[in-house]
Amino acid sequence: MESRLIYESDKTYLSKIKWIEPNKEFKSEWSYLNPEKLTDNDLEKIFDSEFNFEKFFFVTSRDQSKEVQKSEVLLEIKTLYGKTNFRIWNENFKKVVEFHNEVYRKGKASH
Repeated sequence: MESRLIYESDKTYLSKIKWIEPNKEFKSEWSYLNPEKLTDNDLEKIFDSEFNFEKFFFVTSRDQSKEVQKSEVLLEIKTLYGKTNFRIWNENFKKVVEFHNEVYRKGKASH
C-alpha cells in the first residue's frame, strides 16, 4: 500500500479506536517509556500477543508512511521514538499503538 493511502486510512480508522487504560489507578491511557533506556524487551511487551501479525503500517506523515514487516518494527521504533510522533497499526487497522514524545498508548477498534 502506498504512503498516501496508509496515511489516509490512519485518519479514517483512528476515530474508531477505544484507548486502553493500562493502569486504572491513574485514569489515563498513556504510559511512559524512557527513549534513552529503550530495550527490545520493552517493545516486545507493548507488542504482545494482541499484535501477532506479519506486517504493520507505520504512520508518520503523508509521504513517509509505510508498510513494515514484523522483523523491522523494533528497529523502526528505536529510530523514531522520542524524536517524532507516529502510530503503528496492525495489518487490518483494528489495533494501534501511538507514540508521542516519551509516552505511548494502545487501542483497539471499538466496533
